[in-house]
Amino acid sequence: MTVNLKRLAGWALIVGTIVAAAGYLAANLLAPGHGDEVFRYRLWPLFEGIAVGGDVVVALGLPVVLAFAGRAPRLHVIGYCGVFAALLMLNIGEGVVEGFVKPYLAAHGGIPRDEPSGFAVFEGVALLCLAVGAICLGVALLRARMLPRWIGVALPASCLLGALGLPRPWFLLADDVFFAALFAIGVHAVRGRAEAPVPSAAEPAAV
Repeated sequence: MTVNLKRLAGWALIVGTIVAAAGYLAANLLAPGHGDEVFRYRLWPLFEGIAVGGDVVVALGLPVVLAFAGRAPRLHVIGYCGVFAALLMLNIGEGVVEGFVKPYLAAHGGIPRDEPSGFAVFEGVALLCLAVGAICLGVALLRARMLPRWIGVALPASCLLGALGLPRPWFLLADDVFFAALFAIGVHAVRGRAEAPVPSAAEPAAV
């Protein structure tokens, strides 16, 4: 049985983005209160865990974006690496802290005001990877002209929305735009046909 990895990765992006977006929306729209109060919501770890699970599935399917490289393959690879690193560091790494560590601390004496040493550097590197990755990947997709132009515009636009510091719950708009672009890439990967095999020397191409 032949497995179409491109379609499989496309389905991973589709399912992962839906699950992750649903988890983030549920956690941030249903949790009462503001600030550290949300971590005391009893269903917060469940919803955040769903979101992190969706992020893991997205990470598994993200390599499919390399199938749409065109005129700027190096820029495409840089963009993919930046987005992948940010997905691991922010959505998955920091998501585990937000979903499980902080609720535990909130129920056992409160969350310390001072962040752990080096955490700000970690976040700074992750945000830099996200900005560079989203911009490079968006430009590469626009130059490749293999996908709708709005996808190439949406990736860097999501970073701009995140930088605006929108209030709750509007700050989720940045993630939703980002996930919408990845969802669309997954749809095109699933709908795309398998590449035609390259004829060998013993089988010359028909004229």
